[in-house]
Amino acid sequence: MRISLVHYSAPPVIGGVERVLAQQAQVLARFGHEAVVVCATKGAKVDGAIMEYAPNFYIKRVQSALAGSEVVIVHNMFTMPFNWDSSKTLAQISHDMTGARFFNWVHDIDVTRADFTELQLRASHVAVSEVMRRNFCKFAGLKDTRCAVVPNGLDVPATLGFGKNVAAFAAKHRLLERELVLFHPARVLARKNLELDIEVIAALRKQGVDAVCVITGARDPHRLDSDEYAEKVRTLIAKKKLQEAILFTSDSFDPEEDDVRAIYSLADALIFPSKSEGFGLPVLEAALHRLPVFCSDIASHRELANGGATFFRLTDDPAAIAKKIVATVKESESGTRRRVVLEKFGWDSIYKEYLEPMLKKS
Repeated sequence: MRISLVHYSAPPVIGGVERVLAQQAQVLARFGHEAVVVCATKGAKVDGAIMEYAPNFYIKRVQSALAGSEVVIVHNMFTMPFNWDSSKTLAQISHDMTGARFFNWVHDIDVTRADFTELQLRASHVAVSEVMRRNFCKFAGLKDTRCAVVPNGLDVPATLGFGKNVAAFAAKHRLLERELVLFHPARVLARKNLELDIEVIAALRKQGVDAVCVITGARDPHRLDSDEYAEKVRTLIAKKKLQEAILFTSDSFDPEEDDVRAIYSLADALIFPSKSEGFGLPVLEAALHRLPVFCSDIASHRELANGGATFFRLTDDPAAIAKKIVATVKESESGTRRRVVLEKFGWDSIYKEYLEPMLKKS
């Protein structure tokens, strides 16, 4: 479907509406639509979209830019006064393009009711929040049912600071959709106790939790036994059939410091089950990222965590550790809120819940 998104300006111009328009165009393109951005910003660029430059919104240029569009989404131009002649032009075109569906996408309102009514707009109305829907319907003299709500979304990978490698890794393994993501930044060494990661994930999945563990997992080039231990770990993963739940970033890329920070930002908790550590830096790093810490009860961890971690003995039942993790994460208000935001306001979720049904509706 060819879908045109229209606003006065587009990136690189900075603004809330410009950002939403760009991200909306990108998610539409990602789901197979032909997304067209029509604006008066010379040199505007939105990755994945066709750009149509319409200086001063001259009617013939706008008509040409919108040609072939099945849907035209006009962001904020019918309720804001920045270039009212352009708004009138688009209102006229909404009547001329009888084969296209027009949407008046309302972010803000700062025109008179008389001016809005005079447009005689042929369009469906969409507000970005329930509050804005009520305000718009009161302003326009419409029933609430005449205006839908489609919230703005978040570019989650950008917000969490994903680089190209982490973004691809997260998408491949659906990490933002998982119920629980544990992170273990560690080399493949026997003292790092990766077997316990595997057993805990197995227990979590047996308990019905869609859990994964991301392990950085670089081999140690200075230790000859690293490869032997890695083979032992891989064998256990295969035995437990957890190839899609125990994920080594080193299988896809060698993470740099920025990548590690990004993985912290997407994780729900740190698991650090070392048998021995001289220090244990991830216990401190996780605290800065506000992640719950689950670590082995060893002296170095006790020294660093200073009461800010949940400890388990190396001999504890993995199922008991798993239950402890679930209970702690569920009790975390910030973690719960984070999960709600990911599930409700990521652009893929916005598309599936709101945009796709709206586009399919005749």
